[in-house]
Amino acid sequence: MPQGLDHARIVNAILHQGIPLVTEMEVETTTEFCPGKLVKVDTAEYQCEVAGDEATTVLGVADCPSDKRLQDYYTASAGGAVTDTFDAGDQIRILHGPIIVKVIAKSGEDIDVGERVVAAANGMVKAFDADGPEDVVGVSMEDTGGALATCDWLLIKLLI
Repeated sequence: MPQGLDHARIVNAILHQGIPLVTEMEVETTTEFCPGKLVKVDTAEYQCEVAGDEATTVLGVADCPSDKRLQDYYTASAGGAVTDTFDAGDQIRILHGPIIVKVIAKSGEDIDVGERVVAAANGMVKAFDADGPEDVVGVSMEDTGGALATCDWLLIKLLI
């Protein structure tokens, strides 16, 4: 495993550093459900779905299947432009624990290094707002350099 956080060195991995705890679950619905999205448990305890805005029950981050590439799910220009999704009934790996992972930041967000992030709509992350009910899911390891024009990848230290 590389010892840095350089994006170009790891083009197909959600996991960048650390040893994750892995949970395998069945996908309940396919609505924009792809690697790098935050995951929560569905109504059936063995199924999962993407976490919604201000979710307080985030389980972890969906991993990329070993037989596919991230480019199979997303356009090269932006992490949020979905081109394919998991199928309902697919068994997927969910990563959690004190690890550094690649997730998708919500467009319009300005996130600084060290800033806490929470679940946003559609399994993405956004900057923590002290007034909201949501739980912090991680700490940003990167600076977005201003408000994002489109959804894009962000490295975070996952805290769940």
